[in-house]
Amino acid sequence: MKPVKILLLSPFFYPEAISTGKYNTALAEALVRAGAEVRVIASHPFYPGWKPVYSDATLDLVFVTRGGSWVRYPSSMILRRLVFEIWYTFHVLWTIWRRPTKVDIVVAVFPPSLFFCLAPLILPSTARKVGIVHDFQGALGLTGGGVLKRQLQRVVRTIERKSFRSCQTLVALSNAMARRAVKEYGASRERLVVAYPFVSLKPTSTPKANLVHLFPDTFHHVVYSGALGKKQNPFELLKFFQTAALRFPNVRFHICSEGPIFDEICKINVAHPVDGLICHGLVAEADLEELYARSTVQVIPQAPRSEDACLPSKLPNILAAGCAILGICESDSELANILRQCSSGLVSSWETEVLVVRLEKVLELVKVQSRDRRRALAGPLLAAQFTLDSLVDAVLDRSKKKVVEAATRAVRLESTTTAAAETS
Repeated sequence: MKPVKILLLSPFFYPEAISTGKYNTALAEALVRAGAEVRVIASHPFYPGWKPVYSDATLDLVFVTRGGSWVRYPSSMILRRLVFEIWYTFHVLWTIWRRPTKVDIVVAVFPPSLFFCLAPLILPSTARKVGIVHDFQGALGLTGGGVLKRQLQRVVRTIERKSFRSCQTLVALSNAMARRAVKEYGASRERLVVAYPFVSLKPTSTPKANLVHLFPDTFHHVVYSGALGKKQNPFELLKFFQTAALRFPNVRFHICSEGPIFDEICKINVAHPVDGLICHGLVAEADLEELYARSTVQVIPQAPRSEDACLPSKLPNILAAGCAILGICESDSELANILRQCSSGLVSSWETEVLVVRLEKVLELVKVQSRDRRRALAGPLLAAQFTLDSLVDAVLDRSKKKVVEAATRAVRLESTTTAAAETS
C-alpha cells in the first residue's frame, strides 16, 4: 500500500519551539509515524521576534521548503501582518507551481489565510483539504480603532471565510471556536472537528538545574511565558505584575518572551523598575519541563472578548506538569471551564485589584494542593481530550467514528462544566 502524501502549509515550523511552530512540528512527526510522507512549505524561523533567521534544519522523513529569509517586517502591526500574508502567499504559489507533486491531503494551518484563497486553484482537485484554525485574525488583530481598521477587519474576515470554506475538514482548537466558525464564517457543522491542543512536553527522569539562577528556590515564582500579542492583553498583564510585585515581596514575577511588544515592555520595566518583576527571553525547549517545575503559578491571559477566537496551545503542557494556573479570562469561557474541570487553578477578570486577590488565593491553594494531586485531577481530561491522536485521525480521516466520539465527549464535557459554573 502506497503511503499517503501530505502537503503541510504553514510558515511556522521546526526549529521554532513555541506556539504554532511547535504544534506543526509535532503534527508532522506524528503523521510520519502513521506512515505518511510529509512535505512542508514554511518560512525560515522568525517568530516571535519577527526577525527571520536562516535555517536548513531538517526532520527525519519530512521534506521542508523554506523561504522568507530576506523579509524585513515593519514595526507597524498592520503592515507587518500585510507583508506576512502577501509574501507567504507568493511563496506557497511559486513552490507548488515550480515543484508540482502528487498530493493526497493538503493541511493548511490558519493564520495566515490569504494563501489558501488561491492555493486550491493550482492544487490537485482530488486532494482532500484540511484546515486547522489556531485563531481568528478578524476577531483578534483588528478590533477597535477607526474606519480603516473596521474596513480591514471586513477584508480579513472575507479572506478567512473563503479559506475555511475551501476545506473538506475544518479543525478548531475549542468548542467555542467551532461555534464561532459556524456563526460568523459560515463553516459547515458537518465538516467541523474539535481537536484540543495536545500535550507535547516529553517528561524526563533526570531533573535539570539550568534555570536555578532565574528561579531560585528561596522565592515563589509567578510566570508568563510565551509569545506576546494583542490576544494576551500584554500591557494590562504588565500592570498586574507591577502591582502584584509590590504586594507580594516574597514572590518573583517573570515575563519570558521575545518580539516587538516584549521589547516595549522591557523598556517600560527599565524606565520604571519594580523590585521582583523580571523580564527575560524565552526558555529553551529543552528547559520547558524545568520552567514549569520551578513555576509556582503560570499565568494564562486572554484579552477580553477573545475567548472564542483562540485557545492557548501551551495549556495541556502546563496541566500535565501539575503547575497551578491563574487564568485571566471570562468566567464562562472554555479556558475557565477547563480549569474548573481540572481543579488546577482559579480564574479572574482583568481588574487589577481582583487579579491581586485571586492570585493570593492561588498561592494559598498551592500550599494545600500538591503537584501530583493536580496532575491526577487533570489526567483523565488530558487523556480524553488533549491528544495528538485525535488530530491525526481528523487529518487522515482514518476513523470517523473516533472523531464523532471525541466531539461527543467534548460536548458532554462542556455541558458538565457549564452547569458547574452556573451552580458555583
